[in-house]
Amino acid sequence: MIEFPGTEKEVRQLERFLNATESLPMDSALEDMRAKALAHAERLSNAVNIGFAGEFGAGKSSLANMLAGADILPTGPQHLKLPLVIVAFADAPETTVGWWDKEPKTYSGIVLEKAAEDKPDFISVGLNTPALREISLFDLPGSGALDETYKPTLDLLRFVDCAIWCTNGTNAWRETERHLWAQVPQELRDNSLLAVTHTDLPHVRDALDRVLARLNKEKEGLFNAVVPIGTPVAVKAMAQEPEPDFDLWENCGGQNLAEKVLEAASARRMHDLNAARKDIAELFHPFLETLAGPEPEPEAESPSVQAALGSALPPLNNPILEDWLAAIASIYEDLRESSDIEPAAFLQSCQEIVEDFAERLEQGGEIDPDADWIPGEFEKATDLLLLLQFESGDAPLRDAISILAQLSDNLAWAGSTVATEQSKTGT
Repeated sequence: MIEFPGTEKEVRQLERFLNATESLPMDSALEDMRAKALAHAERLSNAVNIGFAGEFGAGKSSLANMLAGADILPTGPQHLKLPLVIVAFADAPETTVGWWDKEPKTYSGIVLEKAAEDKPDFISVGLNTPALREISLFDLPGSGALDETYKPTLDLLRFVDCAIWCTNGTNAWRETERHLWAQVPQELRDNSLLAVTHTDLPHVRDALDRVLARLNKEKEGLFNAVVPIGTPVAVKAMAQEPEPDFDLWENCGGQNLAEKVLEAASARRMHDLNAARKDIAELFHPFLETLAGPEPEPEAESPSVQAALGSALPPLNNPILEDWLAAIASIYEDLRESSDIEPAAFLQSCQEIVEDFAERLEQGGEIDPDADWIPGEFEKATDLLLLLQFESGDAPLRDAISILAQLSDNLAWAGSTVATEQSKTGT
């Protein structure tokens, strides 16, 4: 199984830079840096876009359906004519119709025919499929053999990070296909696949070895790999009960294609991650360091000022904050007393305490009812602290302390109530 590289740490660093510079006086250099940081954060936070393109009848929609794990895109020669269709993650099935020059609108459920009646420029289909958290599928309209039909495909390819060009195995990689693909930017070609479809047909299967030998010779500079696939057989293999027919899935090319797609998407994610890391190290962190100066010593307040403040502020009750501060103080004390404490052990202790308080908050009654979002913040912090245990260096420790400080601020606001005279006297 191909693991996607995690981006949470880098996204947090980019967000810290954007937050720290939001209120600074702007000049062109800072505006450029902020625009670059925002572009990195958006790219690393969004799924990798996989585009399916090809001439009419090449089977690209069937292939997209197979990888989406749902039969949602119409297929066949008489199928519903659609614009660009994007298949992406959503908590519940939905269909969004969009235009380049006006606001989109969303329908509940998968309603492609209804969406097509709106004559949109593109349609987005939302599915609750875990794999779509990492990749989005772009089903581009089919192109014909005439040059003027290629332009829409070329225009839409600029929205994808990796492309799968589907060529019909009956007459694979025709001159018209070469003509279009030669106009695709080299960066996209370097991370794209040539999928030879309809290999389940007997006459295609019989000539497949010869066709693949030719295409592998021609792919240099055009595609990262050539992948044969019998899509109907692959769909049948995964639909078997009580479990998929994995031998059939592998023999028809489904497994190989799925792995190649994930490899291409993972490679693109790593490319974007390395670009973000480079700018974080060379631009954003150095700039933030120039902003950080020595903190001034706080001026001691006179007794009269302290007394005035004490009389002006009402006494507050916040039992959960007191317990929280006592719990994290014990962690810091352990850290100070031990010179050889493992960072992972410290992070695990933080995670366990945050998890305990998340459960306590879920029981309710200890924070302001208007702060019902705070238990969710503790749950997210639990996940982040778990992820930090797999990172190295001092940065995860600083991130953990920042997380604890933010949670303390949340509890200070949400858990404080004005003490009554009864609670002060204990009666």
